[in-house]
This record gives sequence, C-alpha cells and structure tokens, in this order.
Amino acid sequence: MHHFEFLGELILIGSLAIGIILIFQKFKIPPVIGLIVTGIILGPSGFHIVRDSELITILAELGVVLLLFTIGLEFSLAELNRLKKIVVFGGTAQMIVTMIVISLFTYFVANIFMSSSMFTIRESIFLGFAFSVSSTAICLKILTDREELELQYGKVTLGILIFQDIAIVPLMIAVNFLSPVKDTALDNVLLELGFIILFGLLIFSSFRLLMPKVVEIIASLHAKEVLVLGALVLCFGSAYLASLAGLSLALGAFVAGMIIASTDDSHKIARTIEPFREALTSIFFISVGLLLNVEAIDLPLFITIAIGVLLVKGLIVTVVTFILGYSFRVSIMTGMALAQIGEFSFILSETAYNNKVIDEPLFQAMLVIIVVTMIVTPAMIAYAPHVAEKVAPALGFIPLPSKNPFQFTPPETDPMIIHPGEIHAAIIGFGVIGQNICSVLKATNISYNVLEIDREIVRRMRLNGEPIYYGDSTDIRALKRASIDHARAVVLAINDRAAIHESIEAIRKVNKNAFIIVRTRSLEDSESHYKAGANVVVTEKFETSIQIFSILLQHFTIEPELILEQQESIRRDCQKIFLDSSQPNGNKPAEKKTKTEV
Repeated sequence: MHHFEFLGELILIGSLAIGIILIFQKFKIPPVIGLIVTGIILGPSGFHIVRDSELITILAELGVVLLLFTIGLEFSLAELNRLKKIVVFGGTAQMIVTMIVISLFTYFVANIFMSSSMFTIRESIFLGFAFSVSSTAICLKILTDREELELQYGKVTLGILIFQDIAIVPLMIAVNFLSPVKDTALDNVLLELGFIILFGLLIFSSFRLLMPKVVEIIASLHAKEVLVLGALVLCFGSAYLASLAGLSLALGAFVAGMIIASTDDSHKIARTIEPFREALTSIFFISVGLLLNVEAIDLPLFITIAIGVLLVKGLIVTVVTFILGYSFRVSIMTGMALAQIGEFSFILSETAYNNKVIDEPLFQAMLVIIVVTMIVTPAMIAYAPHVAEKVAPALGFIPLPSKNPFQFTPPETDPMIIHPGEIHAAIIGFGVIGQNICSVLKATNISYNVLEIDREIVRRMRLNGEPIYYGDSTDIRALKRASIDHARAVVLAINDRAAIHESIEAIRKVNKNAFIIVRTRSLEDSESHYKAGANVVVTEKFETSIQIFSILLQHFTIEPELILEQQESIRRDCQKIFLDSSQPNGNKPAEKKTKTEV
C-alpha cells in the first residue's frame, strides 16, 4: 500500500482546492488564484503538508502540454499565418527590448544602489532571459474563460506568446552556454544549433504528413476508448518527439494541435481531451503555489521587486504594441496581460541553477518573484479594460503610427455590404433542402459555407468544389471551424428536433447576431425553437398547405397579387397563434382578424 501514499496528498489537494474556489467565487476571485493559494497553503510556505513535489511537478508539466495542445487545436496554421507579423515583429521586439532593459538594470542600477557585487554579468544576462517570457498557461486560460481571445488585444497577446514559446528553445541553449563549465567554442555551438534545426524540421514535416491520416483513422473507428487513447497518444507523443529534438514539450504539443486543427475531426479530439486538460492544468496552478518557499522577513523585498518587474515589463509591451500601430487601449491591455513572468521561466531557472549560472539564493528569489507576478495576473487582466479606459484618453495627444504594415485590423462589417471572401451564409445539413439553398446562393453570387455530419457526403462534395466542412452542429468547435461564428445568416436544414434545439443554442453562443432560419416538420416544435433563439421557423406541413392552395388559386386564375396576399395572411395568422400560445399566464394580445374573402 505504501506505493499509493501520494493518493492521499492528491485527495487533500483536490478537496482543499474545491473549498477555496467555492469561497473565492463568492468574492468573484478567479479560480486560478484559488488553485495557487491552495498550493501555498499546502507547500513549504504554508503548513508543508504536501511533500511529494516531484509527482506534482510532473503532473503540472503534463497539464501545460495538454493546455498548449488544445490551444493549438483551436488555432490553425492559417490563423498563425494571419498573425505572422505580430508573432515575428511584435514578439521579437518585445523580447529583445525586455532582455536588454532587465539585464542592464540588474547589472548597473542594482549594483550601484544596492550592492557593489550583487549580480554578475552572467546572472544579469540570465535574468533578462528569464523575465522576458510571459505565462502562456495563465494568460490563455484567463483570456479563454473571459472569451477575450478573439478580441484585438487577445490576438496581439496570443501572437507575442507564440513567439515566446518558440524562443524558449534558443533561450535554453543560451542558458547552457552561459555556464562557466560549458564549452562555448563556435563549432560546438553551430553543431548543436544545426542539429536542433534539422531535427525540428524533420519532426514538423512528419507531423504535417502523418498527423491528418492518423487522426482520420482514430476518428473513423467510432469507439470512445480508441478516441480517448488516441488523443492522449497524439498529444504526448508529439510532445515527446519534439523534446528529442531539444524543443520544449509544450511547443511540440502546440504544433501538433495546430496541424490537427486543419483536419475534419479536430473538434472530436478537442472534446475528448478537454477533461484531462482541465484536471492537469489545475494541478499546474497548484504546483506554482507549492514551489513558493520564502521566509516572511524576505517577502516585502520580493513583492517590491515583483511589482517593479510588472511595471517595467508591462510598459515595454505597451510601447512595443503601440509602435506596431495599435491604439493606446489595445496596447495598455496587452501590456497588462503580458506583464507577468511565465512558467517556462521555472524551467530556465532550474537549467541555470543546474549549470551553475545562478546560485541557490538567487534561484529561490526568482521562484518567489515569478509566483507573485503570476498570482496578480488574473486581477490585472480583469482590470485591464478599466485601466485602459481611464489612461488611454490622457495619452490621446500622442499620434498613432499610420499605415503600419504590422498591425492586425479586423475588417469593418457593414450589414449592407458583402466583402470579398466573407462568409455571408451558413447552411447546416446538405440534404435535398440544403443543396437547393446552396444552388440558389451560388446562382445569386452569395458566399456560403456548409456544415455536414456525414463524412462521405463531405468527401464527395469537396471533390465538386463545395465549401463544406465535417462536424456536429451542436459542437461549438465545429461551428467555428466552418466559420459560422462570422456568418450573417444560418439555415438549419436538418431533421433531428433535439439536435436543432442544441444547435441553435450553440450558434447563439458563438454568433449572437446571426439570422437563424430553422425548418421543422410540425407547428408544435416551433415554440421551443423560437425560445432557443431562432429568428424564423419554417414549418413543412404548413408551407405544404400554402403551396397547395396557391396552386389551386392559380388554377382558378386568381391574380398573383391576391395569392401573395393570402400567403402573407396565413403566415401572419400562424405567427399570431404561436405568440398567443407563448404568452405567460395565458395572457393573449388583442385579437386582430385580417381575413380576405375570395
């Protein structure tokens, strides 16, 4: 039984975390802070109850891998290409400027005002490396929960974070070469870099070639066990292969997720792996608190340093973002989101400590500073819009850089204008009705996308050039993959009553302004579809009767204008019947009879 003693600690961690989060929710404190506080209470800075920190660290790293994998699933290569200017120019500028400022400050300013030999050149350069990266796990978790990842500042934040994650590889190499016991000959440096680049390109090419086929095989077996195991193998397998090339586990998982995102079954993989991600990323945030080991007497100094780092780094990110052509509001919010020090700094610090770049006191001090900046990050992101709203107007006298080629600007949307390439309509279901609607849209030059759950239909129609995607219309990820979150109108041309209801609710979550048209067989289903958020419900039996009497009136040579008037009258009466039946407490509006005699 002694082999399972760690289960007691896991149960204690989970139970305490649940209790703290429940308490924090009453005060509207983000769950992430509750998880970190749980670790602090149970760790060396608290009651020192959890002692198996190695196991917790391993589980936490797996959580970061899963988090980056699922983020990759929602962030395709096409999206990366769209943000490449932010990633390359914004990320490069932010990291280089931060490294230079932090390194110079710690070496010159701190040594002058605090101690004549406080930091060596190696330590100052390393601090610049470690403090230049932000927390991908915390930022993306909070932005996703707040549904702000799609906002402009969320896009800029994501782009810079992507570059930081990629930059971890050269930073790890640079930390190794800072070691006083490391052979830094130029030929050895070039050889190691060449090996990493070659191996990385080989793995990436293999991912692009094999990953879509593997995903299709796993998804086609229709076995939940295979899907769960396959998703975990794809995630951790790709991370492990990347680590063999000297890349980070999280970066390998992120790349794999992006490649899988371009496949039809990405939403299945994401839905399967989500519970594991939530559990393990929770353990990651708890492990952040467990790492904190500080004496109370040193805490004021470390908090002061952490505040200084937040101010300096936030200011640098704000200035860089503004220079790239973004408004002060976006720049300030981005600066506050990226002001903290990231989880990869733990890895850099451990590597530096093992390679004798930094000593034990500096290593512990860095851990405390990193944890403090992480703890305040949720609050900084939450208050960023309010701070930007107050500060941005005061800086309005500074001119905004114009025509900047690096800026990401979402297209302006005028409801009366169809922009080239814009998804103007979305059709869910490609049966007879869906095909007829698409034919009319194509003939009238209106762009559209189709979402269909039958894989064979999707494969066949793609060969015919149809813009069709595979997926379940009740799954938000599938809706986003088919760009239904950007559609002006959505037509639900499917039969399943329950699926229609769930699909309407899912569409409303991603696209509140879409005009939703639903087909249904009977009038009884209309009420639930309207309540779910449909704008118009077309009843097949009702429309059939309209079609029959219209043909009959045409046979009796009734004028077309009068036939149209009768059609509108019948539909209006049907709508009135529905509204009357849906009034609370049986209250009905005043009757209005508009019958026309023929």
